[in-house]
Amino acid sequence: MTTSGSELKLFHCLPIPAGKLDDLYDFQAIRMVIVHNIILRGFNSMAYYSGDVEPQTKRFDSFLGYCNEVIQLLHEHHSMEEGMYFPFLENKLGAGAMTDNVDGHDQFRVPLERLEDLIAKLRAGQTPWDVGYFRAVIYDLVSVLREHLAEEIDTLRAWRLKDHITVAELQGFELGLEAHIKAKSSLAKDLQLLYINGDGVHAAWFPKIPLPIALLAKYILWPVHSDWWEFGCCDKNMVVKTQFAPYEPRREDELMTVAT
Repeated sequence: MTTSGSELKLFHCLPIPAGKLDDLYDFQAIRMVIVHNIILRGFNSMAYYSGDVEPQTKRFDSFLGYCNEVIQLLHEHHSMEEGMYFPFLENKLGAGAMTDNVDGHDQFRVPLERLEDLIAKLRAGQTPWDVGYFRAVIYDLVSVLREHLAEEIDTLRAWRLKDHITVAELQGFELGLEAHIKAKSSLAKDLQLLYINGDGVHAAWFPKIPLPIALLAKYILWPVHSDWWEFGCCDKNMVVKTQFAPYEPRREDELMTVAT
């Protein structure tokens, strides 16, 4: 179903920071962009496929289930930031160092709640389907969210961290973060969502998990929610679909070369 005002609008992914993956200082900004782009691809795919589903069908229900998972990923990401990452950084960088990042979360809280409420009502059959309105609610959110996701990266640049945090301290944090993610993750949902909105060009290494776990997620457990995974920007091997390719990122150093 389409209505007036339902024109498709997609958002560009964030540029990939230059740096070395084996340098823990460089790695902080690189990984954060990879995750932020997964989130952006999630909302892009929601906007795109909203024009390709019909209400009162199983596929429509699957689409709404997928949308709910994208939103939960955003919640889990920001919960990790506010509960673990930002306190760690602020303890090292000084009081107030992460205040702008936390405040940035508040800036899109209302449009996010509006989208969550809409999806909940659609799943409960409490509101009619209007793809134009659905897309408008997504655009209201992502217009603010993307700006925040971009601004946050500059607070994680290697030059900002090196004078305040030792490699050993970063290594300790990484171990705690890994344990936190393992405890919170679902093998039947979370890894699959990362793959279908991942970056096979710049981050084929993400998520960092043992090969047997990756195979388990991609093959044995994939069918559990395979009806959701068709709505991602990529296939299970993180190969981007043609319609989303123009919005994929380039490296920052490549963009600088082009600019000069």
